Amino acid sequence: MVRLDLETLLVINGIVVVLSGLTFVINTAMRRSDVPGRIWSVSFIGGMLAALCYGIWAVNPDAEGILIIGNAAYGLVTGAIWSGARVFNGRNARFAVVLAGGGAVLVVSALTASSQGQWLGSLMLFPLVAVFGGLAGVECLRGRLRRNLNARIVAGSMIILAVFYAARTIVFAVSGPTSDLFVDYFSGQAATLLIIMFVVVNTISISILQAERTDTQALGDRTVGVNSVVGLLSASPFAQQWEDWLERAEFNGDRLEMVAVDIDSLPEMNTALGRDFGDDAITSVAQIVRHHAPTCTLIGHPGAGRFVIVMVVTGDEARSVASDVRDALVDEPIDQSRGIRATASFGVVDTDVFGYDLATLSAALDSATLAARSAGGNHIVVGRAVTATSR
Repeated sequence: MVRLDLETLLVINGIVVVLSGLTFVINTAMRRSDVPGRIWSVSFIGGMLAALCYGIWAVNPDAEGILIIGNAAYGLVTGAIWSGARVFNGRNARFAVVLAGGGAVLVVSALTASSQGQWLGSLMLFPLVAVFGGLAGVECLRGRLRRNLNARIVAGSMIILAVFYAARTIVFAVSGPTSDLFVDYFSGQAATLLIIMFVVVNTISISILQAERTDTQALGDRTVGVNSVVGLLSASPFAQQWEDWLERAEFNGDRLEMVAVDIDSLPEMNTALGRDFGDDAITSVAQIVRHHAPTCTLIGHPGAGRFVIVMVVTGDEARSVASDVRDALVDEPIDQSRGIRATASFGVVDTDVFGYDLATLSAALDSATLAARSAGGNHIVVGRAVTATSR
């Protein structure tokens, strides 16, 4: 059996990472330089820099400074994948957290250079890779990414990497880098082989994600001006209008109620019946929401299968509107020939209970809608200050 020494593996790893990283960065720049793509490019650039630094260190082990830079760059890799996935899902990037992590690795590596030799900064780098890898894996299984097979592949690779580095951290801290357990299973050779596989898999999967983001976004993710393609306000313009409504309602003492409409089992529809059918379901539900919402309401389509209605009320009109939309979904099939109907989960909240803060109301609406979905879907749940009750 041929065993490659660490220096050879680091050189091979450097070649693989640099070629893969250049391919991704150039592809992103040529195709579509959107925010997730730019952040993911930071991950690949960090990987290329780390690989080059480790390759230089492999042929010149006395170059501790280059190893410190490599560790700091490596600390950005999984964090940037997590940050880009958050943006892909329409969430805050939290990129400052990633930079802070890389900075912490840089400082700790510099401080431990004289005492830990080639393992300088490991007790900061290893757990950082594990934590960001786990967060990236979880993020790829939620929101818009959860309906994409390539995102699941990325999630699987990130979780495997996170588990490996979590175990590596524990063994390193308890037994040290010279123990038989660490040398046999968690040495530089083992980690480098895992990284090579990780880079190949993620380069392919994330590149496909980027291409699909341009060509096959769900209807809620594509916009025409300020509207989604189904004719309702898209996420950002809707959030701005919603906040404006809240500000004016608070000033005038008006009561607002919000209804969230989430199409049940949309990812399963896309998988079983095709993306075209899923898009038809989104379009059909959008029209039903438009027709049954009162005339003087604000309606948004913040993403994929979610719609939100904001209305000024004096009583409990929102629950009545939600009930009307639910009944209309039963009466109007998506596909007349097959008689297939969509159902939805409904969350209802109001400013009397949750106040006029947009973030608080959004969180309460998410919680109520999740409770409706957890009850089996096709339910209306009214958000309460402490708990939510189903009606």
